[in-house]
Amino acid sequence: MNVVALAGRRSETEAWLRNLLGAANLPERGVVRYRHWNSKVDASASFEASRLENQAPQLVVAKSLGTVIAAIAYRDHRFRPAAAVLVGTPFQAIASDELIALQQFAAGVETLFIQQSEDPGGSAASLSAGLGLVRGEVASVPGSDHMYSDTSALVTAMGRWKHRPLGL
Repeated sequence: MNVVALAGRRSETEAWLRNLLGAANLPERGVVRYRHWNSKVDASASFEASRLENQAPQLVVAKSLGTVIAAIAYRDHRFRPAAAVLVGTPFQAIASDELIALQQFAAGVETLFIQQSEDPGGSAASLSAGLGLVRGEVASVPGSDHMYSDTSALVTAMGRWKHRPLGL
């Protein structure tokens, strides 16, 4: 399976993402390393999104900043995943143009949103209305720290969703 995996802002989330992919029996070779991890430049969702131009993976798995990168790539760079798992989408903590990109992504890509019940970037209960979801699914997991450290809860949510007829 062709998977693009987009971590969060901090480089430490790369190990978290690789752990999640391994636990979900998904390949790790599609993990994207961000420019700002190894340089003094600021994080740039727009720059990272441009690196995904014209890609069409079967699945994108993203956390936090990675969810925004996927959405901007979809809107601006013809990034066309068949499906997505977005973990910790910071829909209440981003600029309005990024929120619009997330809304467009959600309307165009079959997406599983995994969100903590009390995530500081927006709770699971308010995600559907916050993004105006008309498709996809929201899975709530316990938590309020945006860390998503309960890998088994994430894998369980992904496993239920992966068995839907999406061609994955």
